[in-house]
Amino acid sequence: MFPSNLKSLGKLSDPNKFARGRWLRRVFSLLGLLVFFGAGFLFGSSYVQSKQSLNLSKFWEVYGLLQSEYLRDVNPTKAAVGATKGLVASLDDPYSSYLTKGEKEELDQDLSGKFQGIGAELAERNGKITVVSPLEGSPAKLAGLKSGDVIASINETTTAGMALIDAVVAIRGPEGTTVKLTVTRTGVVKPLELTITREKITMESVKSEIRNGVMTATVTQFGDDTVDLFSKAINDAKSQNVKAIIIDLRDNAGGYLNTVPKMAGLFLPPSTIVVERYRDGATEELHSTSVPTLPDTPLYLLVNKNSASAAEIFTGALQDYRRAVVIGEKTYGKGVVQEIIPLSGQAALRLTVAEWLTPKMRQINDKGLQPSVKVTDKRTNGADPIMKKALALIAELP
Repeated sequence: MFPSNLKSLGKLSDPNKFARGRWLRRVFSLLGLLVFFGAGFLFGSSYVQSKQSLNLSKFWEVYGLLQSEYLRDVNPTKAAVGATKGLVASLDDPYSSYLTKGEKEELDQDLSGKFQGIGAELAERNGKITVVSPLEGSPAKLAGLKSGDVIASINETTTAGMALIDAVVAIRGPEGTTVKLTVTRTGVVKPLELTITREKITMESVKSEIRNGVMTATVTQFGDDTVDLFSKAINDAKSQNVKAIIIDLRDNAGGYLNTVPKMAGLFLPPSTIVVERYRDGATEELHSTSVPTLPDTPLYLLVNKNSASAAEIFTGALQDYRRAVVIGEKTYGKGVVQEIIPLSGQAALRLTVAEWLTPKMRQINDKGLQPSVKVTDKRTNGADPIMKKALALIAELP
């Protein structure tokens, strides 16, 4: 989670065989990392042997000086972790990182939808740890945390220069314990001090309702429960013969890759959903294979600048096949794939291994997807111009 983004391992059920013979579970990271105080990624079981040796003479020279000259004792384990993190950081890739055992455990929870924390969605925006939204009924919501709040400190430790995952780890904790947040809010002169009691949080990744013959399904991530919940919602839409479906992917950071073909397949005949391209130029296609549940029902996808990764794959496929009208803002533009590769000591390496392309071979990394209908996402005081536009277009249907 980072790239400020990441996504999760979760439970390794029904893994798919991708990447030229390697058993993996692929996951896509988000942008500034939308985390629900947990995070996650993908899973892999192989590693690549280095083709070039490293000259570590300077490393040992510096380490020797630290041991002999530094004012205090040097922790060898901590030094090794720092050196390893620095090695991966030298790639200048915000989506690749070395994960300690503790960090990996944090990542394992996000896409399962179950974790212990305060129940808020975070992102790193302009170098600041920012609240995207508190979950309804969560401790964060009840304590008064609001969308757009900037977390200035956690338990009196400043977040200046703090990585998003480190903020996540600091805020998470056992049920019943408390965390103190110092928050700055636009329009409020003095920082706010909030003490929040952590709870067990269970978050369903799909929420749906049918109103006036229109189904609205909000998909917050592509997690462990998403395919089942989404399929149920679409089957409900079919049984009630809805006239249109709205799928809200705004602020969706992504998730498991193998959920996307299954979900897109509810609306498309067997088709290529995404193309992965590796460093050697080789490509691999992922397909939907099932008979579509609703092949003809008008479909509207809502996106914004925070719709990323798996959300963009889903959107790009339906857009390429002209199966949906995409409404909102240009998406984030996260078009690369990571693996989580297990290491000794229960640590892991999160590594970018491929880029992904839409079925029509559109490259979206750092570019994003352009909506069919452009509307700025300004949700204030109950107003929602993107949703309003979707409903207006549906009202024009014959």
